[in-house]
Amino acid sequence: MNNTGYFDVQEMKESTEYFRKLWQNEARTSALIKSIRQGFEEIVKIEDHAWDQVWGSMTDGELIKEMHFLWDGLCCAFPTMLVSQPQHVLPLDEELKTLLEGNPEKDALLTAATYWDEDLPWVGEEREIEELSSIWKKISPEEQEEKLQDLVEEYGWFNDIEGDKPFDKEHYRKKIVDFKKNERERPKTVVPEKIKKVGAIIAELGFLRFWNRYHFMTLRYHLKNILLELIKRTGKPELEFATVSEMDQFFKGQAVDMEEIKKRRDGYSSQLKNGEAEIVTGKRAEELKDLVKEDFANITKIKGTIANKGKVSGRVRMVSFVAKNYNEEVAAFKNGEVLVTGMTRPQIVHLCRLASAIVTDEGGITSHAAVVGREFGIPCIIATHDATKILETGDLVEVDANQGVVTIIEKHGK
Repeated sequence: MNNTGYFDVQEMKESTEYFRKLWQNEARTSALIKSIRQGFEEIVKIEDHAWDQVWGSMTDGELIKEMHFLWDGLCCAFPTMLVSQPQHVLPLDEELKTLLEGNPEKDALLTAATYWDEDLPWVGEEREIEELSSIWKKISPEEQEEKLQDLVEEYGWFNDIEGDKPFDKEHYRKKIVDFKKNERERPKTVVPEKIKKVGAIIAELGFLRFWNRYHFMTLRYHLKNILLELIKRTGKPELEFATVSEMDQFFKGQAVDMEEIKKRRDGYSSQLKNGEAEIVTGKRAEELKDLVKEDFANITKIKGTIANKGKVSGRVRMVSFVAKNYNEEVAAFKNGEVLVTGMTRPQIVHLCRLASAIVTDEGGITSHAAVVGREFGIPCIIATHDATKILETGDLVEVDANQGVVTIIEKHGK
């Protein structure tokens, strides 16, 4: 889904011009970034609170209260991510491209200018994996099992946000055995002051966006567990498809349309109507889907925006966070495959390390995929809009991130 799925086209143009003026004002830019970092401090307090709780020991009323507390935190975390939406950072992207235009060292300058020397969310886990890989063959099988269990308890939960189970011991065993250190060093290229200034804003916004997504997903994980605990107590599994407000009404003894909620299990659509989100099912849901249905038959080339240059060929591995086979696709990912997804998220960074290239529907110069592509030094094409609709797992493709083009060499099974 591209940004027009979320925003009105005219509003996107207006917001681009709003941010164009904002980025030109150093004081406002600095204040905005400072406010995002301060917001993170508040979100971490909510996360710390959530980690200390045992949801199963609470009363229904206490859980409902916690549900609203985390939901409010989630709603506070999400908007700060919009600061680095593609339409908002477009003016920075355009300015940087103009400054680099015609420079024979523009690729090296881009890498150096957008380098950010702060730890991203996965660094703690990677350091533990690295340490264990150096001693793995020296410790007993029993100690290995203990270390693996520690990793599962500390980090495994992150896959439980989108999937139906956390990362297990075998996931971490493979990471330890196959570990290769990512030698990330500060680029030595001397960057002119004007380029450095714009690049630093882009780099910090990309860094903050990654952390914002991490915090957002952490809160979502805890909220999910609260809702699952409430659902378990009702004996009505269909409430998994209820909204937060419907859950609230149900536990207050107010009327809830359970038949309509049951229908959502077979699929639903959501639309904004008079400023309010409306969820529809059945025939009306299919009609809405038909409105945005597109024909991608006979397409052999997909164009996007270059996030990190390079050129490779490889088999596609599609990873969709809403697919029923999400866990299978993650587990089946092979070294050297081309990762194709709507947008990368922190919980699949380990796949990005294995990928020969990354291709996404969404994204701008500060997006997760762009940050990871630059971080790991792999070809990356973003903002294709339709790659996940055209490609499928097993397709053989050429990813030319020097030109921003993905070419289908062979369709899977043909």
